[in-house]
Amino acid sequence: MNPQNVDIEKLTEIFPHLEAVLNFGTYTRNVITKEVFWSSGIYRILELDENDIEPSIKNFTNLIVQEDVDIFTSVAKKHLATKQNYGLEFSVISGKGNYKRIYAETFFKVDENNNLLEYAGVLKDITESYNYKKALEEKVIQLDKSNQSLQEFAYVASHDLQEPVRKINTFAERLVSKFGNQLNDEGLTYLRRMQNSSHNMQILLDDLLNFSRLSFYDKAPEKVALKECLESVLNDLEVKIEETKTTITCTELPVIEGYATQLKQLFNNLIGNAIKFRSLTKNPVIQISYNRVNPFSFPQYPLLKNTHYAKIEISDNGIGFEQEYAEKIFMIFQRLNSRVEYSGSGIGLSICKKIIENHHGQIFANSALNQGSTFILLLPYTIN
Repeated sequence: MNPQNVDIEKLTEIFPHLEAVLNFGTYTRNVITKEVFWSSGIYRILELDENDIEPSIKNFTNLIVQEDVDIFTSVAKKHLATKQNYGLEFSVISGKGNYKRIYAETFFKVDENNNLLEYAGVLKDITESYNYKKALEEKVIQLDKSNQSLQEFAYVASHDLQEPVRKINTFAERLVSKFGNQLNDEGLTYLRRMQNSSHNMQILLDDLLNFSRLSFYDKAPEKVALKECLESVLNDLEVKIEETKTTITCTELPVIEGYATQLKQLFNNLIGNAIKFRSLTKNPVIQISYNRVNPFSFPQYPLLKNTHYAKIEISDNGIGFEQEYAEKIFMIFQRLNSRVEYSGSGIGLSICKKIIENHHGQIFANSALNQGSTFILLLPYTIN
């Protein structure tokens, strides 16, 4: 027996099982004889009995849902005329009345004069993956609506709360200026606590507004020179830098595509934190470095694959934190230090993370208690 014949026989024997496992079927149509063949996989996918229906184009087309018939017919005729292979996705109602999503790939066979002899194809049942995709899309839509509502609520709530907080501050100041000499030490203490609380509330509302505005950002990205952003931030922090005797060094920084205002805020928050959380025994030293990296160097992050990234490291010699909190610090309202020791709302690093996300980048930190921290930023050169 010819070995080739043995292989063909074996293939013929296992082919129906292969169709069942991979959930596909095959079909052919001889243009000369008009004969149409459907494999057992076709009947299984369409939930038809081989003895009850003749394999034909008409019988197959009758199973296609009404809204897909026209496009199926149009595409089939177009490619039949050009004899170009094609793939098409559409829906059918099976012999048992079940809705199914089908993907069909059709191939043409011609003679030496380009006359069509036969066309054949593969039908695959993609119902499960199609339904999963549709359900996922629906969840994404619902999630987007939920996020939009939460963002709008945060914006409106924080905005509307600004005025009563201002009034509390104003009347507290009037009490101190007009009636402060009539109050004993205990009364003045209560007033100062009220002023401190309203001041902290004002900071919190301002930060909430900043955070919510980042979610509504819809401007087109532009070329941004990071060096200019940093210089602008250092100029704004000049007094604080001088008062704390902070030393800041920086290598050359690149030009990337992004949002200048947000990137300035990013640098401001990170450098401001490095100064705030400084050591009590030594002057603050902040080092900023940059190098170009490939996104495939960080497979653990969902980075853009069509652009390289600017890796920017901002290191300090401050109080640091234990590495186990490296992810927690970017969560909104999360604080590792008491408000008495260090002021703030606990939103600063959440804002940094949101800005980085708006740029399709990543931010993470390495730190050790009392040994300083390093914040690593991955920013793409282009985000279009």
